[in-house]
Amino acid sequence: MRNNNKFIIGATSTNTSGVTVLTAEFDTKGFSYARILCLSQGTGALSSGTNNKVEEGDTTASYATFAGAISGTDWTPSTVTNDATLAKMQYGIDLRGRKRYLKVTYTAATAALGFTIAADLSMPSDGISTTAEAGAANSLGI
Repeated sequence: MRNNNKFIIGATSTNTSGVTVLTAEFDTKGFSYARILCLSQGTGALSSGTNNKVEEGDTTASYATFAGAISGTDWTPSTVTNDATLAKMQYGIDLRGRKRYLKVTYTAATAALGFTIAADLSMPSDGISTTAEAGAANSLGI
């Protein structure tokens, strides 16, 4: 298998009573770009406050925000109800010059039944040659 992406499910909540906040951490070592998707089975919008964000850290013990990555400060989230088949938020992050770890906080305006935060890491420095390195249990190249 030859691939240039690694897909990671960072966090999932299947809480049947609904939750409003989910966070996930991603180790981006060896990659140059991250596409992060915040998904929900619900149709609710993102929270309009400053609680949808991406932070970075040298370790997972301490994170700091960076310019452009905080809702309500650097960008304004749409408060329109969204189709459940669309990502509620998508971040495109150039990892060159960033710290190794990213922490994503996804906050909905109303409780949702099922949240997921996933990352698609791409442009690896060494390439990906196995199914495990691609972040999968099975793979098929066609």
